[in-house]
Amino acid sequence: MSLGRFVLPVLLACCLLLQAPGATAESAASESPVAEPVAWGAATARSRIARPPADVPLNHWSYPLLERLEARGVIDIDLSTRPVSRSDVAAAVSAAQGPEAPASGFLSAREEWFLSRLVAEFVRREVDSPVFSTGTAAASLGLGIRASAQIRHGGEAVELDLWPGSAPGGITPLRDVGVDVGDGAGRDVGISVGDDAQLDAASDISCEIWGGVEGFLGFYADAQLLLGGQDGARKVQLSSRVRTWRGMSASSERAYVKLERPSYSIVAGRRGTAWGRSRWGRLMLSGTAPTFDQINARYEVGALSFEAMHAFLEYEELGTETDLGDAESVFLAAHRVVVRGKWGSVGLGEAVVYSSVLPDPVYVNPLMPYYMAQHNERSDDNVLWQLDGVYHIRPGLTAYGEFLVDDLQYERWTDSPDKYGLTLGGAWYGAVRGVDAELTTEYTNVRNWTYTHKQTEHRFAQDGLPIGFELGPDADRFRAEFVFHPALKWSVGTTYEHARKGYGRITDPFEPGDNPEPAFPSGVVESTDRVGVELGYQSLERVAVGLGAAFESVANVGNLLGMDDDGWEFWAGVEFRI
Repeated sequence: MSLGRFVLPVLLACCLLLQAPGATAESAASESPVAEPVAWGAATARSRIARPPADVPLNHWSYPLLERLEARGVIDIDLSTRPVSRSDVAAAVSAAQGPEAPASGFLSAREEWFLSRLVAEFVRREVDSPVFSTGTAAASLGLGIRASAQIRHGGEAVELDLWPGSAPGGITPLRDVGVDVGDGAGRDVGISVGDDAQLDAASDISCEIWGGVEGFLGFYADAQLLLGGQDGARKVQLSSRVRTWRGMSASSERAYVKLERPSYSIVAGRRGTAWGRSRWGRLMLSGTAPTFDQINARYEVGALSFEAMHAFLEYEELGTETDLGDAESVFLAAHRVVVRGKWGSVGLGEAVVYSSVLPDPVYVNPLMPYYMAQHNERSDDNVLWQLDGVYHIRPGLTAYGEFLVDDLQYERWTDSPDKYGLTLGGAWYGAVRGVDAELTTEYTNVRNWTYTHKQTEHRFAQDGLPIGFELGPDADRFRAEFVFHPALKWSVGTTYEHARKGYGRITDPFEPGDNPEPAFPSGVVESTDRVGVELGYQSLERVAVGLGAAFESVANVGNLLGMDDDGWEFWAGVEFRI
């Protein structure tokens, strides 16, 4: 273990923190928003800089807060098509403080604090401001730097972790910080099981740069450099877009340009995309796969919105390829329409994975029905549909669901399987004896062969990971989470999860002669039960702290009969924002 890999980023973080004193909202408001010189660290100066069009990354801390306030009827915003734009969030939280603000006493003290933090971030631009920034009343340029370090110990041990980009709106165990891998959301710090586990140290230095003209054009890019935490060969190919060299790796998960006007926006570049309102079981575009190199267009008028994207897919070679030519690439096209109101929202989406030398005009056209185009003009493309919705039963109580269709057999004599997925869930936000609390339950079921295709290049995957439900086909999962907040910035949460995984894999399509209606899940079933508890502190300004433990029991590991494993995990961590 190299001590320098741990100490250097911490020293850098401390230096930047010393150079970045805080400031009050009153002092920021007292300044005039005119041309500014380079600002070093001071929130008062940075908050006066214009903020050009940009997305709220999928792993941003604001989403759990927005979900609660939207479910309680405090803000009006569509959270089923992500990422949302910063301007949409700013408009929603500003409206919540205007003439339509909730009546006095409707919000709890914690919810009022939530709303104040969202205003500080998206309206006054004080929380996630960059370390360096310069600009005028309209144009700006910013550079942010983050440093983190991890000390881990495998097996039944406590680990210390400093991580960027957690989501403190509810209980978010440090082991789950990396759920939104599609948007570079930290990395999984789950503790491995084994008697030979050793203490390990790793450091992470990341930077972001953004700029543009407010209300018109913006750009954003980030990069991460990881030192340590990787053993083995000098050079390891972690994925098609990331490799290591002597224990060091670098990657970029977001780099895009965004044109934004009042009713439409166009994005070109690399970013994550998630469609659907489920907490953990989105079925079409889940946001858990690596980000897409894409072009995206969104049009919204009143309660109706339409979004379309076209992306390149990172294809993982398996050695079972069919007839994909050397000059051909694999593409993903998707479009979606959403209708929403105070009662909730309904979304209908369609996606297709296909291969071609160049993007096919019938799929580049966002208004073309993909199934019709595939049936009439092409063949062997993988088309999927999704219907999703959320219904607000009353303020603070919502029900939601998703239904994905890969293939339904309307002629039963074909001896082919039905391929579909279903998610049902509900969330309650309220108080127990005057203490803010949240309860979310969700069940997801994805049938065998869903997301697969007879032409293996057309499976619904990005860089080897499912684009949809993260467990892939032939799997289901029930998860429940209860969180309460004994004090303004403190959270205590418990989670329970039961998951099953059969033989089905996204790389194994249905073959003629297979049983089209096998038991679910099929074969020897890997079954996982997990119970966890965590205590968390989140200031949403500078620091977040978490301490937790979990017990996990796995039966038939790797679908091997009798291969069982269970054990405890413990974690502790702290995050510092620069």
